[in-house]
Parts: sequence; C-alpha cells; structure tokens
Amino acid sequence: ESLGLLDKVVKAPSVMKTEPLGLLDTYGRTWAIYRTYTELLGLTDTVIATRLLVKVLTELLGLSDIVKKDTSKMLAENLGLLDVYGRTWSIYRTYDELLGLADSIQKDIALHPLVEPLGLLDSVAKSPSITRGELLGLKDSMVKGTSVIKGEALGLTDTIVKEPGKQLSETLGLLDTVVKSASIIKVESLGLEDRVSKHISLHALTEVLGLLDSISYVKNPTILAKLIRKLIQVEDIGGGQD
Repeated sequence: ESLGLLDKVVKAPSVMKTEPLGLLDTYGRTWAIYRTYTELLGLTDTVIATRLLVKVLTELLGLSDIVKKDTSKMLAENLGLLDVYGRTWSIYRTYDELLGLADSIQKDIALHPLVEPLGLLDSVAKSPSITRGELLGLKDSMVKGTSVIKGEALGLTDTIVKEPGKQLSETLGLLDTVVKSASIIKVESLGLEDRVSKHISLHALTEVLGLLDSISYVKNPTILAKLIRKLIQVEDIGGGQD
C-alpha cells in the first residue's frame, strides 16, 4: 500500500528502473480478465536486480511504455510521470484512484479494458464488471505476487572497501555484486540530500527541500547595533521633550 511518494512492492524475476514524477490518483475495483496498456510519462531511476535462471536486465530512463497481460488485483498509487514496461502473468485485483480532471468512456461489453493516461488522464475501460470509481487523494498501489526483489539505488557514490579476505563478485549488466568476506568497509556517498537545520546563533537557518528551497535567517551584529543606537536616540529625544 503506497501513501505519499509512490511506495511500490513488486515481486517478479526482473531488473527494473522506475522514476515516478507527478500526481496521479486512480481508484477502481474490477473482477475480470483483461489486458491493460498503460503509458505513463515521467522520470524514474530504479535498479532492481534478481538472480534467476533467466536474467532480465531492464533499464527504464525517461519515457516508459507499460504492456501488462494478466488476471489480477492491483492497488496502485503513482506520483509523477512514470515509464514502466513489464509483462506479468498473475491473478490480482486492481484498485485505481484518480485525482484531477478525468475523461472516461466506459462500455461494459468486452473483456478488454484499454487504459491510457496522458496529461489529464483520458481512460477507456471495457469490461463486464462492477466498477466503483472514487476520485480521492493520490494513487494507492498494492501488488502482491511471489517473487524476489533486489533493489539497487543509483546515484553519486564513492565507495572504498578495505578487507583482508576473498571476494566473490558477479556482475550482471548494471553491476550486481555479491561479496562474502570478513572485512572493514568504509563507505563515502555523495548524492542529493534533504536537510533541515535550525540553529540559535548568528548563523543562517537553511532548509533544503526538493529542488533546494532555502530560507535563511541571519542575525547581523552591525544592523543590530544600528537599531540599538536608533532606539537610544529616540528614547533620548522623547525624554528631552518630556
């Protein structure tokens, strides 16, 4: 169940890079066998590595197309523009909650719903089912399946490893490494950081959120001294008049 900025649980033998950006709320309940063609636009960087008999390396950067064929129950919550391509065969339910302007055309004749959210989300759904739509909040997604997920975050990271032992490494595409040893690891990472600092001093209070919105509060001794002099002068003038 995702709340906020896209909490996703995916269990599948694959490597996936996703980058969700935007606000999308979809809520729906269907019980049918159908095909779903979803195309989401956004920036997603996610690396998921798994070790199976079949090794799939998928890298989704920029725009992404999703083609899904399954019988399923899904709870999805997407924030931003998301490009994902995947093919699954499972049984699950889909709960979609859409927030915003939505143009929907629904025909309960065919077994194949075609959904394509673009811009203000135009959706066409065709299925013999009972659909309950509620446009509230963002999008909650819950995917339940049997799989193994290995997550790998990409960023600016410098790593220094010093160890007396042997290393067993296996590199697959985007570098999945398995190290087994008794060692001392020193990690130095560089990347984007959200930081909120508050100090009661002459230093600036800086709050960095998202794309670096900063609010600075500085106590300047010079300006403070000038204000004190002006206040003393005003009091002297007021006292002399009295």
